[in-house]
Parts: sequence; structure tokens; C-alpha cells
Amino acid sequence: MKKTFLLIAALLMMGSAAFAGGGFDIAIGPKIGYQTAKLSYQRDDIKAGFKNHFTVGLFGRVEIGNVYVQPEVLWFKSSNAFNLATNVAQDTIIGNITIPSGADMTFTLNAMNIQVPVFIGYKLNLVDNILALRAQVGPTFNFIIPQQTLANRAIGTSEPTEIGNEAFDTKSIAFGLQGGIGFDILRRLTLDINYNFGITKVFGANYINNTEWGQYINTSNISDVHTKMFMVSLGFKLL
Repeated sequence: MKKTFLLIAALLMMGSAAFAGGGFDIAIGPKIGYQTAKLSYQRDDIKAGFKNHFTVGLFGRVEIGNVYVQPEVLWFKSSNAFNLATNVAQDTIIGNITIPSGADMTFTLNAMNIQVPVFIGYKLNLVDNILALRAQVGPTFNFIIPQQTLANRAIGTSEPTEIGNEAFDTKSIAFGLQGGIGFDILRRLTLDINYNFGITKVFGANYINNTEWGQYINTSNISDVHTKMFMVSLGFKLL
């Protein structure tokens, strides 16, 4: 009984300390932003990011003192390019594409994404009710819905050719890790800059299944099949 009383007292003291450090708060609201391979403050680069990789979604946040948990649900389009060696011994014609001997191929995967990151962070008030600085990190769950895949040879010039996605072993769920910094402005506005590093490969072990393409692709020569992007987003707390 005495141990139980001491445990309850310790929990109450911890709760009091958390409230004293900033209290308890719950927030939820919309988010918009964009993804980019390279951060830039140039207006044209930012406009291109919104145009090509526009992101929209919702976020929530539970704060206990200076510590918080922030889950998000985001929707965006992605376009990722992957390079691999074809290992072709001689010029080969597949469909309307001629693959030169020893050429590399570039495959661009266009997809719809539903991303669910869950951040754990620490918040530091710089100016009360005006500006706060945050640092956060957490896992990311990415649900991928392929739209189309374009192929282009690295040697010579040719128009990208669409390939059916049924020929690609594309993962439907990819896991990653995100981390970054954020700012709370006037308590309502939020700005987050995170870096997403994919842990799961976008494509499975059989990069291309047993099709006419699969006869000419050396899957061991794939350059990089992880998603690596910056995410810049603005949010507004409704609560």
C-alpha cells in the first residue's frame, strides 16, 4: 500500500512538473507544402516545388510541457528517377525503344502517395506566444499507388516511353525516417522543414518481373531505390 501511494505521488509530481513547464495542449489543423530534393530560398524553386510536388494534409499535436507527439496524414504526387545498367550485349529493340549495347536506362516512377509520419519532438519557447522552436524525429509510413512508369535511355536522344506498372515489382507500403526542425508563430501558424530518408526500397527484389523487359535488365545494378526528399510545410492550428 505504501509503495502504491509513493508511485501515485511520483506520477502526480511528474504531471505537475509537465504542466509547470508549459502545460498540456492538444492541436489539430490542415497543412500544405511541397517536397524537394534540394532546399532553396529562391522564389522560382519554391513555385516549382508547389507545382510539381504539392502536398496537402492534416496534422495533430499533443503537448505535455516541452515534449510533444505530432502525427500527420499527407497526400502528394511523387516522381522519382532510378538508374540501372541494362547489361545488353548488343543493340536490342524492345517495342519502339532501341537499347544500345552497354547503355544505362533511366526509369521514372510517377505515383500517388499517402504518407503518415509520427514525430516525437521538443519545443522551446523563444518569445512567449510569438515564436517557438521545435526539433522532431520519427518513423514514416508511405502508402504508394503507382500511376505510370517512364523509361528513357541514357545514350542518344529519345522521348520517354510509358511502361505498364504491372511489369514492376513496386512496393505498396514503404517505411522511412523523418527528422527536422519547426517553428510555431503566434501560436497558430506552424512551419516544418523535415528530411525524409526511405528505409524500405521502393522496388522489391525483382525490380522488373518476368516480362520482355525482364530479359534485358540486370537488377543488381540499380543505383538507388530509396526515397530521399525534403518536406517543407505550413500548418494552421484550428484548436
